[in-house]
Amino acid sequence: MRTDPARPLAIIGNLNVDQWLGPVTRFPAWDEELLIETSRVELAGSAGYIALACRALGIAPFIVSTVGDDLFGHFTLDTLRALGLETTGVEIIPGLPTPLGLIFVGPDGERGILSVLGAHAEMSAGLALRHDERVAACPEVFLCGNYLLPRCAPLQMSSYARMARARGQTVVFDPSWDPGGWSDHVREETRLLLPDVDVYLPNQEELCRLTATSSWERGLDAIRGLAAETVIKRGAAGAVYASATEVIEVSGLPIEAVNTIGAGDVFDAAYLYGRRRGWQPTERLSFACAYAAHVVAQRGERHYPDEQEVGAFRDRLSQVSSGANG
Repeated sequence: MRTDPARPLAIIGNLNVDQWLGPVTRFPAWDEELLIETSRVELAGSAGYIALACRALGIAPFIVSTVGDDLFGHFTLDTLRALGLETTGVEIIPGLPTPLGLIFVGPDGERGILSVLGAHAEMSAGLALRHDERVAACPEVFLCGNYLLPRCAPLQMSSYARMARARGQTVVFDPSWDPGGWSDHVREETRLLLPDVDVYLPNQEELCRLTATSSWERGLDAIRGLAAETVIKRGAAGAVYASATEVIEVSGLPIEAVNTIGAGDVFDAAYLYGRRRGWQPTERLSFACAYAAHVVAQRGERHYPDEQEVGAFRDRLSQVSSGANG
């Protein structure tokens, strides 16, 4: 299972721009204008967050996605290039806007989000096949944000996943939250895709909605054995690894979460990093939980750590915990 950490990772999914606005104490009435204190624009989407974490961990991401021929599209491409990341798989779709998330932040950190689908309406398996020479050179293919991509829904990606596995690639799958309300159709097509998935990475709420169950344990019972490996993200409570033969749980870390946007995505990247290093499931889970905790505990502009920084972060938390217990 050990893979050279420096080999590229193919990421096929939602790459967008987030614009943060706040603090918002109330929303304006129609035709009313209000002032707020801050606004910032940053690279985002599941593909964006995974790519940024991978870069910090020494994994070269190859992103397949779409943007518009507009200011935000050029911002996305310029940001990736400035970070030394390849952009040949990110296609500009004329006539459609770049996918955008408007994030309204309340005075206590609560958030409301409005999203623009835009150029993601043209995301498809065909787009990935246009870049197959580069994708085929990657040991893993990461399908992400599929519920947010109408033409990359699980049913549309099933034959693509089978093709990737047939040529020896590891298929990783994190479709995110279903904004359509978890219809029976979405549930069924997701379950049909899972046998062609090597690593499935839902959070516990997504798993419960997918399986129409009330706990991650029952949700896992409902799908266990479909994907070769299921990793359930439980936020502050930690994470769970499950295969056909074992279930492993690890606890989360005692931190104050400041900004949880993208937490699951950076967890995914860190988990795959540990998997590439040949670590056992317990250490993969522990490292991924610590990585996500390091990211969400930050204030202001986000920094994505490397392995050594995560280790130092864990040591500091351990010392604080030992001091408190002493």
